[in-house]
Amino acid sequence: MNFLGHFFGVLGILINIIIYQQQSKKSILFFKLLSDVIWMVHFLLISAFSGAAVAFVGIIRESVFLFVEKKREKWFVLFLAVSFISSYLTYKNMFSILPAVASAFSVISFWQKNPLTTKYLSFPIATCMGVYGFASGSVSGVCNEVLTVISSLISIVFHRKEMKK
Repeated sequence: MNFLGHFFGVLGILINIIIYQQQSKKSILFFKLLSDVIWMVHFLLISAFSGAAVAFVGIIRESVFLFVEKKREKWFVLFLAVSFISSYLTYKNMFSILPAVASAFSVISFWQKNPLTTKYLSFPIATCMGVYGFASGSVSGVCNEVLTVISSLISIVFHRKEMKK
């Protein structure tokens, strides 16, 4: 096992737990950007190149969604296309497609203005990346996706309680 790769995986888990506890769209995007940098390094170190490519796309995506307000629809379409192109370019087996599907859901998720929608869309993203993590030997990736689902559920429950008050 690659110790350094798994170290970055554990670091990515810690950052991802924080993501879905955020209340503002900007802070969700900031922590997602930081997370994608860490996960890209993780996937590169364990030679899971489809995961690394999608994380790289995520770094650019979150940067644009954080700092560019104009022409959002064009960015949306571009990032959807790039998600699937990266899967094609890094194709290894059928599991290589899952990061592209997760990335497409991420584009939709982070393009939305409502943080609650982003939290709900974390479920199909986590499913795709969890299966990919399992297939690519990323133990920390699988753990991360389980914790992402738990973190999202907790955040949604607290959000609903706040809405009822």
